[in-house]
Amino acid sequence: MADITTLPVMSAADADSIGFARFNDVPTLPIDIPDGNFTISARTTDGRRITFFFGEYQRGAPPSFVDIQFHDQGATISNANGGRSPVFDMLTIGLGGRHAFDSRKLPDDDKPSIAVILLGEPRAPTPSDPKA
Repeated sequence: MADITTLPVMSAADADSIGFARFNDVPTLPIDIPDGNFTISARTTDGRRITFFFGEYQRGAPPSFVDIQFHDQGATISNANGGRSPVFDMLTIGLGGRHAFDSRKLPDDDKPSIAVILLGEPRAPTPSDPKA
């Protein structure tokens, strides 16, 4: 099994102070993701399930992308492996709160079944960055 480090739930400020990203001022569970492929599976108290797959492009390397899948929306579509994948609604939020993408009005066949976040190379901070 892969080595992982799971720290206790802490405040967002405490997570930030030890090098984790802060998102909203709510309890935060910091997790160090190991190199290679790795999945985090989470469930809400009412049973809704979501997974975060941290994927490598090169064997044993740090993950290069994150596939996110919500498993309990109800509808499914055919996937590339000949099976079925759940679809879900999602939106993206950009400059000024603008929704660049919003799937809620799309038919099920056009809804996403996986959201992919590409983990690009870190960039150097600029003077306009809040922590620069």
